[in-house]
Amino acid sequence: MIGQGNSMLSLLTLLHYAIWLYMMVVIVRALLSWVNPDPSNPVVIFLRRATDPALYFIRRNIPLPRTAVDVSPLILLIGLMLVDTFIELTLQNLRLHLPVNVARNMLYAVVIALLSILRIYMFIIIIRALISWVNPDPYNFLVRAIYDITEPVLYRVRRLLPIAGGGFDFSPIIVIILIYAISNLLTSILH
Repeated sequence: MIGQGNSMLSLLTLLHYAIWLYMMVVIVRALLSWVNPDPSNPVVIFLRRATDPALYFIRRNIPLPRTAVDVSPLILLIGLMLVDTFIELTLQNLRLHLPVNVARNMLYAVVIALLSILRIYMFIIIIRALISWVNPDPYNFLVRAIYDITEPVLYRVRRLLPIAGGGFDFSPIIVIILIYAISNLLTSILH
């Protein structure tokens, strides 16, 4: 029995590190896609071969918004983070010799993934608010990407709550408050 626990612990630890390494490969691939690298470069070939099957599966099977940025690597990272968090929670249970509660660990993993998504989105909203103060080039790739990601939510808030004062758009503040409220609600599930 103890031998099975140790082998399960070793297997899950190995799987955790493999997922972490693959997440780094996906991040590097996503970042390199912004600079249009030489497609015949061996590193680029490796990154494409390592990530293309998963990214093509996501693009084919998940309806994604049409934006300036390919969001399929982000979806893949969220899925990997979800699986990795589940594995980490299971590892904690095994190390402490506690029974593994699969449903509880999966619920925690989903809540932690949602909290991470909300934090990232809040950060993007803050960046959008800050760059709006400096009148950025609307044709810049990153500016278009940030606007494409945030405008659907901000537009709905502006439409539901038409509040603007003196040329100041309050919709980012309202979205940030909503994100905090949802985050607090999700955090209460963890405790």
